[in-house]
Amino acid sequence: MQRPSGISSKSFTIGIHIIIWLAFMLLPLVFIESEEGKIRFVQMGWFLLLLIAGYFYLNYFIFIPKLLFKKRVFLYILSLIAGLAVIIILSESYFYFLETYINRRPHHHHFFGRFTFIPLTPALVAFAVSSSIKITTEWFITERQKKEMEAEKLFSELAFLKSQINPHFLFNILNNICSLARKKSDDTENAIIKLSQIMRYMLQDSKNEKVPLEKEIEYLQNYIELQRLRISDQVKIEFRTIGRTDMIMIEPLLLIPFVENAFKHGVSYLENSEINIFLKAEVNFLLFRIENNIVKPAKDMILQESGIGLKNVVRRLELLYPGMHKLTISDDGEQYHVELNIQFFL
Repeated sequence: MQRPSGISSKSFTIGIHIIIWLAFMLLPLVFIESEEGKIRFVQMGWFLLLLIAGYFYLNYFIFIPKLLFKKRVFLYILSLIAGLAVIIILSESYFYFLETYINRRPHHHHFFGRFTFIPLTPALVAFAVSSSIKITTEWFITERQKKEMEAEKLFSELAFLKSQINPHFLFNILNNICSLARKKSDDTENAIIKLSQIMRYMLQDSKNEKVPLEKEIEYLQNYIELQRLRISDQVKIEFRTIGRTDMIMIEPLLLIPFVENAFKHGVSYLENSEINIFLKAEVNFLLFRIENNIVKPAKDMILQESGIGLKNVVRRLELLYPGMHKLTISDDGEQYHVELNIQFFL
């Protein structure tokens, strides 16, 4: 039922409860044929309604949250039985008063008479309904809070993982520029420009939940250009992209750890080495592949020394694309292979 405009949520809820209880009391009148029976039902009904409603809300607001939810089961059961006893005693007393003093009918009152157990059925119904509503409501609230906590934990963990990338990455880049400056290289100015473009991406775009894949590719290209400035011509670097790179949004700084790891462990200053990077993008699919030589003694140190980068990105992929990605990392003794497949659901 939609709440009318201008009425507060609390007032609307109270109104609904009043309507339900009135219907609960008046509905049996439809099935009572005699006028005398209707009068007697109304005389007794309003009082019984108060008792049943009181039992309903006592169970809903006090017995369940204060006793049952706090694992005080014995006291909870005792309270329910005591509540039923009070309903029976009060209803019997009122019935005696009604018959003797209002209806002027001589009534030899005995407890456990013909009226004793009439309130028991609606009281048990009130107990069942209030318990079902309260327990179900609390379950939904708990589940919602659990999901909110999981989402908050996920957001915090992703933010932490993303923040870990920046200092580690910047440390390597600044070392490269420092080396160029010591050599008084003419490439120092170009390196600083590339670094400023990288910094702009890291400080501005990386704050977004997702960025266009083209921006991530531009970021990787700037990084690769900076790396070219410090390595010899013996290192062959190839970066190819094909497909609809303009159609995909991706989490920022997701691919750089793989590229950084390739340069860290796949570059030799003594022999020829290669780094091949390939990216293919479709509307709902991304393939990212890197192959690089294994330079001794890097072979036994790849996973150890690249701990922040690779472990970081593996965890981010688990959080961001559960069941939607496949990451394969292997080596054949000569080359190190990384292949990442991500399936995007539109």
